[in-house]
Amino acid sequence: MVEFDPTEGSEQRGARPCVVVQNDIGNENDPTTIVVPITTSRGDELCPFEMRIPVAESPLREDSVALCSQIRTVPIEHRITNSSGSVPESRTKEVDEALRYGLGLIDP
Repeated sequence: MVEFDPTEGSEQRGARPCVVVQNDIGNENDPTTIVVPITTSRGDELCPFEMRIPVAESPLREDSVALCSQIRTVPIEHRITNSSGSVPESRTKEVDEALRYGLGLIDP
């Protein structure tokens, strides 16, 4: 769980689950990490930079969506409140592709 407040504008706010997307070397050596916020407020149609996370494949309480266009770097000590699970290994390629779209590395 990551605490995003304070925020501005349309940034995801409040305490919410996230997917940590920083590599292990960064996580072991930096006081910050890179995360993608997760929401439950999305329609049926997803953008290429969003990834559905079914409740059956996660510790989340309901179907959710990773918002790979809202990538954030956060200080681990001050923003991350707990860790509750991970994206299944079988879904990491989907996270990677959504991140590439979100970062503009490939066209939708």
